[in-house]
Amino acid sequence: MALLALLVGFGVLPAARARVRASSVARILRVTRLWQAGDRGQGIRVGVISGGARNFLVLAQNAILPADVALFGRGRGDEGDWMMQVVHDIAPDARLAFCPGGAPRRTVACARDLIDRFHAAIIVDDINPQPVFFAPTAKAQGYARLLRHHPQVLFLTGAGNNGGGYYQGAWRPRPVVLRGRRWQAQTFGPSARPYDRLWVPPGAEAIVLLGTRGGDTPPGGCAARGGPTRLIVTNRAGRVRAETLSDCPLLQVRLHNDRARLARLRLYVVRRHRAWPGGAIKLVAIRAGMGISPLWLSVHTEGGAGNSATDPGLMAVAAIDPASGDHGRYLPEPYANGGPQCGDFGGDAAGGTGGFASACIRQPVFAAPDRTLVAMPAASGRGYRYRPFTGDSAAGPAAAGVAALLLAAHAPPQRIESLLKRTARPQGAGPGWAPRTGYGLIDADAAAVAAHILAPRQAQMRGPVMAPRADGMNARRDQRLLIAAREGDKGAARALRRRARAGDPIAQSLLGTLYNRGWGVDMDPRAAHAWWTRAAHAGVTNAIYNLGITWAIGRGATADPRRGYALMRAAELRGLSFPPMERALRHIRALLSARAQGRARQRARVFAADPAAIP
Repeated sequence: MALLALLVGFGVLPAARARVRASSVARILRVTRLWQAGDRGQGIRVGVISGGARNFLVLAQNAILPADVALFGRGRGDEGDWMMQVVHDIAPDARLAFCPGGAPRRTVACARDLIDRFHAAIIVDDINPQPVFFAPTAKAQGYARLLRHHPQVLFLTGAGNNGGGYYQGAWRPRPVVLRGRRWQAQTFGPSARPYDRLWVPPGAEAIVLLGTRGGDTPPGGCAARGGPTRLIVTNRAGRVRAETLSDCPLLQVRLHNDRARLARLRLYVVRRHRAWPGGAIKLVAIRAGMGISPLWLSVHTEGGAGNSATDPGLMAVAAIDPASGDHGRYLPEPYANGGPQCGDFGGDAAGGTGGFASACIRQPVFAAPDRTLVAMPAASGRGYRYRPFTGDSAAGPAAAGVAALLLAAHAPPQRIESLLKRTARPQGAGPGWAPRTGYGLIDADAAAVAAHILAPRQAQMRGPVMAPRADGMNARRDQRLLIAAREGDKGAARALRRRARAGDPIAQSLLGTLYNRGWGVDMDPRAAHAWWTRAAHAGVTNAIYNLGITWAIGRGATADPRRGYALMRAAELRGLSFPPMERALRHIRALLSARAQGRARQRARVFAADPAAIP
């Protein structure tokens, strides 16, 4: 499910205001030329599957959503309303339908109804059940059947947020003693330590899933040799908090953190015997009750565990932060879809588990901006409030809107995916597929040109590009702008934003402060994190320290105290010093073991000497 950012824009505003403020997403997707050519999605039917559309009637009565939306149930919650608004913003003349999904069979049944009864040309969903270790998933199987019978229908998903809490690796044992017994434990990471580290927020319940492969697998899915595998969770002192033992390749433990502070736990995968021919493990840590929402593992790899994006017939869409733009490149949202998507176990002929599925799928396919402002009725029933709709659940319908524009312009449906792939603007280090943003940011204009819908733009003569100054220094001007923004002067904020986007690292650092504090702009910790990252790479010491704080406390990014401490120490090594700084360093240092502190200090020296190495 998508996350909602901090609330902005409260009050009674006309519906047209939401369309104007949402147009930045349309600009980033470059749909204006298609609009000008008269292609606005007319005649294209888009089906939306989500949790609920509780406020549709009120939104339709106020012309925020069209009145002719076909409803196949209302469901619970508001996310369907928000998704339909995003599609409507991009393709205002498309027809819309909604169906409340849920469990895999229910979601597939919704898709079937939208195709058979509504004649949908595009299906977009954000339904992502708890991760499973079997491939293909029930949802993937159902969608595959629909694709065989309806190859002209486009299936997009904004589900699958799974970065962070995932590990896959070969079985590399190391001796370890637990509760007075000697085991062979899995080695995690380059440090060769026999455990991985898990952080569980206060009051949260965690689920740790372990998949193993131990050579031959007979019917029923249990390992034929090598003995049982045990998953043990301990605290830092070595006290066992939870454990499970099984001969079968699927293990699960649940644990609850009932304390008022982060629980720092260790995960051990142990066996009594060293031998494990062809062995490998996959480990996933998620927060119970929040779908695929990951928990932090200290050693993690990109990939997923059987979630909604493991079907090649689906186009998974990852969210990028529209406030982080820098010369056409944007940062992925911290919780955005990540790949490749890997199924863990396939079925065998006898109905059991056939070992790890070998294929991984290049999902997500592309990226789209989130944070479209969506309207919902105020609690008083009078007027509306506007919220930025964030996450892959907002990016998916934005991509569906672009697909509707292209279909309305008579692009062949079987070419839509290849057109968007070929013309996407790469967001990674180079062209080609990248784990966090797929083939790149969707470019509707370029896709329409490639499909011969629009004529290519004529080349324009441009003057030389001025390189940004290395220091960007004008201390008095910067101080005046910062004070003015703090007093609510949006003009000062716009001036800093222009300089930041032009590459001025000092302005980038100050803009991060504005977003963090809400001075002259809507408060947005994720945007603050993004701009401080850019400034830190340019060597701005204040930005390095601020970035360390965001990582340490998990503001605008997943909490990673070790990385945060390393960045704060790097700022100290570069000469930054002020009274609260030492207190903050002491507080973060208390969260880390002596060994973790040592490693953080090593990384700090690297970051201080070469800020470009900051991740």
